[in-house]
Amino acid sequence: MTAYKDCGSKGIDRHSGDTVTMVYTIGDQVNNVEKSERKYCVWKDVLLAVLVNLPFLTHGIETTNLTTSAQSGHFIGHNGTQWTTTAMVAGAGVAAPVFCYIADTYGRTSGVFLVSMVQGISLVPHFLLNKKNIYYIEIILHILAGISSGGLFTILPIYLREITTLRGFSIPLLMVMTTGGYMTKLVAMEVRLYLMLALVMVQFLSIMVMVESPSYLVMVKKFERARRNLSKLTRIPEDDPYISKQISNLKDESDKAKASGKLSVVTVWRNKIWLDGTKVGITLYTVTAICGSILFMDQQKTLMQLKVSADPENTLVLYTLFAGSAFSWICCNFVERKYLLTASYVTMTVSTGVLAVYTQTELMVTSLRWLPFTALGILVFAYGVAWGLPIVVMVEIFNFEIRATLIGAIYLYSQIVKLLHVHTFQYIEDYVGVYTTFYIFAGINIFGVVYTLFAVPNVRNKTVRQIERQLKRPKLPA
Repeated sequence: MTAYKDCGSKGIDRHSGDTVTMVYTIGDQVNNVEKSERKYCVWKDVLLAVLVNLPFLTHGIETTNLTTSAQSGHFIGHNGTQWTTTAMVAGAGVAAPVFCYIADTYGRTSGVFLVSMVQGISLVPHFLLNKKNIYYIEIILHILAGISSGGLFTILPIYLREITTLRGFSIPLLMVMTTGGYMTKLVAMEVRLYLMLALVMVQFLSIMVMVESPSYLVMVKKFERARRNLSKLTRIPEDDPYISKQISNLKDESDKAKASGKLSVVTVWRNKIWLDGTKVGITLYTVTAICGSILFMDQQKTLMQLKVSADPENTLVLYTLFAGSAFSWICCNFVERKYLLTASYVTMTVSTGVLAVYTQTELMVTSLRWLPFTALGILVFAYGVAWGLPIVVMVEIFNFEIRATLIGAIYLYSQIVKLLHVHTFQYIEDYVGVYTTFYIFAGINIFGVVYTLFAVPNVRNKTVRQIERQLKRPKLPA
């Protein structure tokens, strides 16, 4: 090591005892931090990620009995937009900011508990509707399902982001859990209901072993408890240098956010980094909502020109959606999210264009009948890759002081867009036709390709500060 020189330009003799002590002390601290980072018990992090993601599996199973899903479309075909769909989307939009407020005021685990509680309450109308259809109970069921989904897709990803080191594994797992729940549509109704009951019981038990997010505890200035919880999560002693380093980083992140003043619309507007992050969220959520899932997830309508026998279970859509989500989850561990999302939009654009040709009203398909089947499978697979990635990206972008508030607001906006989309889609389709509608969706996906490639920051293995540097606008020359 070369000799160190202070601000007064007074040299320190490299052979002095003090200098040697300083060098070795710093070296020992660095080595201790590196050793601490290697002490993680991976299987415990994996188990925690699975337990926290269980409500998504419950939600997926529940969705098989509903008239809509987390996507704008659904794999159960029906005519028109039902009041149950409106109830669920509206319930999700209203509940999301409320859940996020609770998470910022009372803690992330409070939000997780409330999500499981609402899912447990929704079991009552599920069992009441098991043998007969009662319309007002269906409305209540969809409202409860919407409320729980409003917390699911906001609070749980935030909590996972703040407690786990395996972010590439833990957060995208929500996609696999949700679509895995959809797969239970292939089993009997009674089996699904009792499986939901068992999952909700496990969720309540798992909450007992969850600890509060250290980020939230730093936000409310409970530093000692934050240190203890971080020690529990990492299985590293509280006095370890790594724990001190992480708590110090969280304090710096908190102070940086609080320096901008109290969070408000004006604050976000003035802070160009936060504003650009919000724009990314609004754009990605919008493209995901209106990318065409409302049409191509209806397998029978998409393949109507082939005059094939009906598949009431929509098995092609179910299998390919799950396969795409599993592929995305695997790739998130070593591929940058924006490139995965861009590739998905490219694939969706091409597949949507192919299906547009094969859904022309006057067209009689006599050859290459396998092509629309293949195009639909590839399209739904690509959508399975893409649909949850905006959530994965957004929980990485924002500082934890503003994360819950802004994600709740963006999710509310996305549900407003979804509500408008599901209520106007049928009019647009009747006016321009199915094949023209496919071309419109292809254009939307092209926009998604360009925007994602050039505007979305790299988030894989990045800290919030590193992501904010990518969003920071360079000053224009005078």
